[in-house]
Amino acid sequence: MNIIRWCNENNGFLTAILSLIGLVLSVTAIVVSIRTARLPYKKKLMLGSYMSVGTSMIPGVGTETQILGMSASATNVGNRTINITYLGYAIKKDGRYNMIYPVNRDFDGKASLNPSEMAETQFYKDELLKCFSKENRKTKLFVYAKDTEGAEHKRKAGSVGKLIDNLSK
Repeated sequence: MNIIRWCNENNGFLTAILSLIGLVLSVTAIVVSIRTARLPYKKKLMLGSYMSVGTSMIPGVGTETQILGMSASATNVGNRTINITYLGYAIKKDGRYNMIYPVNRDFDGKASLNPSEMAETQFYKDELLKCFSKENRKTKLFVYAKDTEGAEHKRKAGSVGKLIDNLSK
């Protein structure tokens, strides 16, 4: 009986509580609907890096394995086409990303990736060693992609020192 009397005397307070609950539910519904509407336009790249290894068979001696270089790869895991203007490696110096380009050959680091497609760029061992021999060994190395909308996609790939050590083996 006391609860009923209190509710009758304080109906403004209960109205405010119910209004606040309704407002929270409305904002939640709006946020969920906006996120759902953006799903078909989601843009996301998955970057990767791996070493290219070659094996040759030498008659009478056996097999010989050597490192040929490194490859940077990008896979479109979003829901729309991404046009890449650069795919490769970059080092971070003074807060900026400096892209690496081969010196002795044409470089095609461009790609147009539909959802679930992959592109890769090959860098040869001698090119990488020549580019990084003058750099500080602690300089951070990134797999780096830039698209036509100006978005930068990057993933840490170690340091210059580790790369030189791995390629020199």
